[in-house]
Amino acid sequence: MTETDSHLLESSLPEVEQVQLNLPTLGANRVITYRTAGDERAPAIVLLHGIGSSSAGYRAQLAALSKNYRVIAWDAPGYGQSSPFAISTPAVTDYADALADLMSALGISRATVVGSSWGSVIAATFAARYPSATRALVLSAPNVARGHLSGGERDAAREVLMRSAAAQSPEARAAVIDALLAPNAGARVREVVSRLRDAVTPTGWEQAVDMLFSTYTPSVVPSIQAPISVIVGNLDRLAPVDDHAGPIHEAAHHSTLHVLNAIGHMPKLEAPGVFNSIVLEAAAAETD
Repeated sequence: MTETDSHLLESSLPEVEQVQLNLPTLGANRVITYRTAGDERAPAIVLLHGIGSSSAGYRAQLAALSKNYRVIAWDAPGYGQSSPFAISTPAVTDYADALADLMSALGISRATVVGSSWGSVIAATFAARYPSATRALVLSAPNVARGHLSGGERDAAREVLMRSAAAQSPEARAAVIDALLAPNAGARVREVVSRLRDAVTPTGWEQAVDMLFSTYTPSVVPSIQAPISVIVGNLDRLAPVDDHAGPIHEAAHHSTLHVLNAIGHMPKLEAPGVFNSIVLEAAAAETD
């Protein structure tokens, strides 16, 4: 990790803000919380976190990308103080529609959309569902989701995902960190990752897990019109490139694959400088 990377990981997070949406599928106050940085008049980059994270996972991107872009990192429905869905088993399209409503509420008509892991599933669906609102798409440590599973295989996969939500003890959290990061990840990265689950709620997690069984990402990406950048670490054990990023990249029509050496499942934190440069390249290329 470079000195610049370390500095980015020590950046202060913007305060959490909130906006009320009109989306009927959202329960309670229909609120989505988010963090934002940069000039509101600049082109937008929207950041979607993973299943065990929140907007706080994008501190390095909020700090660096905001120099030339308006950057928004949401807390997905059911995460942090964002309202969960009022429907028991939301589909990925429900999350994509919530993102569309958030962008509309913030006055954003078009954005470069970045999704990490579970968030990549939402990002891909959003790009396919809202092509005119998607400048470019960046999928980091992407996931094929679980929509291709059925029967006992589906039930077993759901049980494993639901059980992993209980990783709250220090020992369990340490095991999660070990699984997420490459073995050579430094102490600062491990410290940041250790706090990412703080905004995860039981309802948010359960709905997020069920969403994964509503789609299969390689079936979605062929219809995406925007250029796609796929970022994956060659030491990613949770979503190995051959099982996830590879099939997604091969199924897409306009995709560039970036395999980062000695990086695990968290490129945005393990190699923020390289990650940010890929996002900036993707965002700039579309506007050339």
